[in-house]
Amino acid sequence: MAVSHRDAGFVGAIEVVYLTIAALVMVVFLGYLGRLSAAGVQVTNAAQDGARAASIAATPDEAQAAAAAAVERSGLPGRCQGSPSTAFSWMPSELGTWRGALVTVTVSCTVANQSLTGVWTPGQRTVSVTDSQVVDRFRR
Repeated sequence: MAVSHRDAGFVGAIEVVYLTIAALVMVVFLGYLGRLSAAGVQVTNAAQDGARAASIAATPDEAQAAAAAAVERSGLPGRCQGSPSTAFSWMPSELGTWRGALVTVTVSCTVANQSLTGVWTPGQRTVSVTDSQVVDRFRR
């Protein structure tokens, strides 16, 4: 069966349409990965800021408040659905005191997939990061 040259042009146009659709899907997927990575960096920065703020506080109660305040100031609440959750814990130093203790701050942020892709996408992702800092022994 012979194929006319006119049919070959039509098949070529369909292939271009399929390649264009595949390229658009790849661009959206790469945008999704980039924005997910950026969200992870923002959560990491917020956790580090919270842990550092907690490590320079005078008492564990002040440290917990300082960590929560640092996360709120980080700009992360604008990225998350609702507000980010902040968990604070500490382990006493070898002497059993606050000075020299290890503080740990965990920040979790739930991000809508739609905000990551730029187009309607169902679902959401939760990004969670933990950071630890040592409380300064020489701080008054």
